Amino acid sequence: MKKTIIFIVLIFVVFVLQAVLIGGVQTRWSKPDLPLILLVLWAWRNGWKRGLLAGFAIGLLEDIFFFPLLGLRTFSLVLIGFLVGEARERIYQENVIFLLLVMGVVTVLNGVILSLWLSIFHLSSSFLGKFISLIFPAFLYNCLLAFPIFLAEEAFAKKSSRF
Repeated sequence: MKKTIIFIVLIFVVFVLQAVLIGGVQTRWSKPDLPLILLVLWAWRNGWKRGLLAGFAIGLLEDIFFFPLLGLRTFSLVLIGFLVGEARERIYQENVIFLLLVMGVVTVLNGVILSLWLSIFHLSSSFLGKFISLIFPAFLYNCLLAFPIFLAEEAFAKKSSRF
């Protein structure tokens, strides 16, 4: 129950930050994806079952508030939550370099899935153009933001385990 309340608070904070701080920045390039970062860190910490449920919750909220079709982002984030949680169970968990590699891979995977779906529904233009101008910068942003967030989360987890 405690983890569920923490997750709901984190979703609220992340969505407010995404909408207010990052959503207001109008650039030609991509933007960091804070809900994706939250999902990867949550699935990494809690396993594939909670990652799957977190991906569904975050994806559904993003579809409702930010996307033109219901289910596109949900599908992508459910898959990512499952894959990250499953990778966590099979690989050494405390390696920050591997977590950053996972963050980069899932950012690209998320971008590819969304670009393909948007192309199928004729809501977007060229797939290759999207990859170069949107997915690669998001890859860099997400990896750069995930590193300090992961370190802060690890420090908080170690501090709370002492008590």
